[in-house]
Amino acid sequence: MSIVISNRAEKAVTAIGKYINSPEQRLIQGATALATQPFIDLNNRSADEDTRAVSVARTIGKIVAGTVVGVGVRYATIFLAKRFSRYVLKEGPKYLEEIKRKTKYDVLLPEFDCSKMKIKKQDFINKYNNSIKTIGTIFATGVMVFTNFLIDAPLTKIITKALTKRVKSSIEHNHVKQQTEVEENAAA
Repeated sequence: MSIVISNRAEKAVTAIGKYINSPEQRLIQGATALATQPFIDLNNRSADEDTRAVSVARTIGKIVAGTVVGVGVRYATIFLAKRFSRYVLKEGPKYLEEIKRKTKYDVLLPEFDCSKMKIKKQDFINKYNNSIKTIGTIFATGVMVFTNFLIDAPLTKIITKALTKRVKSSIEHNHVKQQTEVEENAAA
């Protein structure tokens, strides 16, 4: 069985893949989590008000800290990967004649032999951009092993502490409001 994809759907998927990379994916994931998870914790009726307040605050703290640090680290490592892979092109009539490293520090740019491999400028640039984003994301994965403990955890604790009182007062306010409505309905 084969799957048929319309031309418009194929263009949409290609555009998404071209413009939504690792940092943007992490941002979308964080926004989705922030829009859903705190409400799940808030409406957990099997927990008391104090537990719900701390749970909501901690969930928001984890999501915000993880998203901010994750997006920042990904953009930073992609930027660094690009800084260490600059190039100089020598163009021929149809294909590139030479692709060289700009300086000795551009160690992330692979060696190219344009006499063996025929490549057009736009094809090289597309492959270059994809490989830089991939290299940056791989570096980000290694960096985030440390940032999870050094930045995310302390930031989560700070955010949780700052939000717990606000969330608790909001829960208590809603609880009092609901009790008043029930009493008014019972009296009517």
